[in-house]
Amino acid sequence: MPPLAAPARYDDLSGLPPAWIGVGTNDLFHDEDLTYARRLQQAGVACTLHVVPGAYHNFDSIEAKAAISLAFVKAQTSALDEALNGG
Repeated sequence: MPPLAAPARYDDLSGLPPAWIGVGTNDLFHDEDLTYARRLQQAGVACTLHVVPGAYHNFDSIEAKAAISLAFVKAQTSALDEALNGG
């Protein structure tokens, strides 16, 4: 699979656009996401990391009405609004 399919496969991450990464501590991708966020930051890429204690993969869809899920989705949409509209 070409690296373009997964930017984390690149050795040099500089020049990538700003990123928002949200992950739960019980997500199977937790460690991978933290590593990618750290690598982006080290490459000078603006990266916001939002870690949800105790959350599992896709928790925000499975338990969409839970307060923690609503807060997580709000953090996502706020970051997107900021990126696209400046706030």
